[in-house]
Amino acid sequence: MLRATLASLALLGLMSVSAVQAGERSPKANYLLRCSGCHALDGTGTEIGGVPAFPGFISTLLDDPQGRLYLMHVPGVVASSLSDKEIAEVMNYIEQRWGDPALQAKPFTIAEVGQLRATEVADLVAFRREVIRRLEAEGKPVAPYPWP
Repeated sequence: MLRATLASLALLGLMSVSAVQAGERSPKANYLLRCSGCHALDGTGTEIGGVPAFPGFISTLLDDPQGRLYLMHVPGVVASSLSDKEIAEVMNYIEQRWGDPALQAKPFTIAEVGQLRATEVADLVAFRREVIRRLEAEGKPVAPYPWP
């Protein structure tokens, strides 16, 4: 009985490893593995570290075409090693978890993520400043960001 249980556990472990190797993680798991190191488990980020919070602010970017473009070029997204499908799923998870239900930003699709990632943004910092200034001028909530 013990051998059968151990064999079953070993098989489950191998199946889990192959599923992970195949990139079959849930959006929540990908968030925890790829995003929470900077944005924290609760999405609060760290203002002093220059990592914006999601709660109360992320929907502003997700509901704006230029905000969506910016998000696809954030260094953490670019360096995440996630596929377009996985990025779309994680962004949709973030919206579901911390987004403003009143805005109901449209979900990301694989095609949109691919198109936005292929769109060149020459100076991401300048682009971010431009997008945030416009959103602030429109009276929309944006996360504090202490860096230039």
